[in-house]
This record gives sequence, structure tokens and C-alpha cells, in this order.
Amino acid sequence: MHRARMDLLLDLGYSERAILFLVDEVHLGSIDHPTVYCRHKGGCGDILDLYLDIEDGIIQDAKYELTGCAGLQASASGLAEMIRGMRVEDAAAIDVDDIVDFLGGIPTSKYDCAELARDTLRKALRTIPVERDRLEHDAGAAPQER
Repeated sequence: MHRARMDLLLDLGYSERAILFLVDEVHLGSIDHPTVYCRHKGGCGDILDLYLDIEDGIIQDAKYELTGCAGLQASASGLAEMIRGMRVEDAAAIDVDDIVDFLGGIPTSKYDCAELARDTLRKALRTIPVERDRLEHDAGAAPQER
């Protein structure tokens, strides 16, 4: 990253850690056969697609794609890092302050981005039983115990 852009992001209130998540595009992308996929649109118009691979109640992998700003990218990237290896119940309890703290700080004007990341995660997690049952029904298979 150009030093001028780094300095600008620091001046705006992004921590160095948040900037690294942004620059390195940590967990940006999709999962081919996710357990859960969710798309959520924030009030600002930004869109976050979240892909989760979940086994035995543990989030094994998390990736995201977005149409949005640097604040959303940093928030989504940090959230994806936070939840990998986490129990679904614990991930559902993550709040905006947890994401901001994990990143080491983002501009207060971008807290709505962390809120969008949190809301997308919660929406995704609420679909787990519904999606599993639907997929098993569509495939004609008997539901499997987990």
C-alpha cells in the first residue's frame, strides 16, 4: 500500500491492524459449498455476502464478498477472522464493540459497517437449521443427526 494511503487511513481513525486486514484482503472470497450463505444490505446501501462452513456447531471457515467501503471490508475481514474456530452460539453473541476492539479501532463514522457485519452474521446463523432441513429435503435424504 502506498504510504500516503496508509497515512490517510490512520488519520481517519483506522488502526494499523484494521488497515492490514484491509490491505491483505483477509478472508475475501467465497466458499464453494458453504453450510450457510447470507446476503445482507445495510441502510447505507453496502452489501455483504457471508459464507460459512460449519461442522458440529463449530465455524470451520468464513469468507466474505462485498460491495461497500473500506470500513465494511475491514469489519467483515476482522469478523471472519474472529469467528473461525468459534462455536456458533459464541459467534451469535458477537457485538459491534467486539469487532471494533478486535480490529484495534475504526473511525466512529464506520461503526455502522461493523453493525452490518454483525447483522449479516446473526442473519446467517439464524438460517442454519432451516437451510440444513431444506437441503436434506430437496435432496430426498433423511435428515441426519448432527
